[in-house]
Formats: sequence, structure tokens, C-alpha cells
Amino acid sequence: MPVHYPIKIILCFVVALLYKTASAQSADSSAYEAALTNITSRFYQGVGEQSRLYNGLVYDSYDSSIKGSPYLDDIDAWRPGSVEYDGQSFENVSMIYDLYTDQLVVLLYNHASPIALITDKVSGFDLHQRHFVRLPNSNGGIKAGFYEQLYGGKSQLIKRTEKLLKSTSGSNGRERFFVPFKEAPDYYIKKGSVYYKVSNQSSVLELFADKKKELKQYIKDKHLQFVDLPELALTSVTAYYDSITQ
Repeated sequence: MPVHYPIKIILCFVVALLYKTASAQSADSSAYEAALTNITSRFYQGVGEQSRLYNGLVYDSYDSSIKGSPYLDDIDAWRPGSVEYDGQSFENVSMIYDLYTDQLVVLLYNHASPIALITDKVSGFDLHQRHFVRLPNSNGGIKAGFYEQLYGGKSQLIKRTEKLLKSTSGSNGRERFFVPFKEAPDYYIKKGSVYYKVSNQSSVLELFADKKKELKQYIKDKHLQFVDLPELALTSVTAYYDSITQ
């Protein structure tokens, strides 16, 4: 019998027991949610290596001579996050996101074993107060991988950020360093079932041509700046388009 079946059964029992206790003792939903999150986290710490998260790959750290950082926001330290993995939710997991390999790496129960999760099993994760989703190959013709979801309504706005490992040779010998793959990230808007790449005000207005006049007025009224604050402008316009095309 696979290891994860008894874990699931035990977790269901624990959660059911907690629900019964919380319902009987208190109607405070926020306290209940906090208690549920806490006990779920403690449960997975307790089951340790039997957790479903333990079916990833051993993650090797980079050579210390490489300059720069391959990680999200250039933060090399572990931070708590949540992940939807293999159809199951995990909270308060120590993790980092490697933008060079496009891998989500978690630190397991013993805090000494970095594991790169199997990418195909990760449907989404939250880290640094940002939400990421994974898109497979068949999604609108764009590259498979993790994308930050900036807006999720009838339309969707996502951002792709990547890192590149460069190598140079000079008087000090060979040097390697991580740099952004592009000067600016790529943005895509999903309209219908297709993702379209957008980069400026003109490309957005062309995509939402059926409401071009209304959107131009909205951009003018809100003083949206696509050059200086592209994420704010793209998010605002996409959400406004959804609101007027309900």
C-alpha cells in the first residue's frame, strides 16, 4: 500500500476531531481557522519523511563562487509559504523559488534536506505574499512553468520572471553570475482560453479592442503609467475590463 494513504486517513481523523472540538467549544471562526492551520502544520512535522512532499528530488546548492542570486527577490533564506502539491494543500512550509531552474524547493521536517518538488505535481504556491501558478505546455502556446498571478478574474494577468547563469573570462579568471533573463519580465493576459503577450498600453488596448474607448478614458482618469508602473497599470486595466464586460 502506498505510504500516503494512511497519512491521508490519519489527517482526516485529526481534522474531523478538531472540527468537532472547535464547534462544541467556540463559534469564533478565526480562532478555529488558526487552530486548524496550526494542527495541520504540526501534523506534517510529526509525520516527517512520510509526507507527500518527500517524493521530490534532492536539491543541490550552487557553487559559492557564483555571484548574484538565482532566487525570487534575490532572497536566499528560507521563508514560510504554502503549496498545492499532488492534489493536497501544505501550509507553513519552508521554501525558496529557484528562478534559474524554475523549481520550487522545500525544506523538510529535519530542516537539513532541501527537496526540489516534482514540477508537474505543483499546481500553485504562495511565497513572499505572492501567488504563483503552473501552466502546462498546452496552455495557450506559452512556455510551460511557474508564473506569478497578478490578477485572476474572468481575464487573468500573469508574469514570467527568469534568471540566467552567465560566464565571463577576465584577468581574474573565469567568473559566473546570475542575472535576469531579460531587462523586464514578460506579461500575459488570458482572454478566453488564449494567453496574449502584452508589453505596453497599445498592446492592451489592441487586445481589449471592444472596449478601447472606455479603457482609454479610464487610463487617463486614473493617470496609469505603463512605463514606470507596468504591473499596477496592467492589473488595473484588466480588472476594469472585466468589470465592464460582465
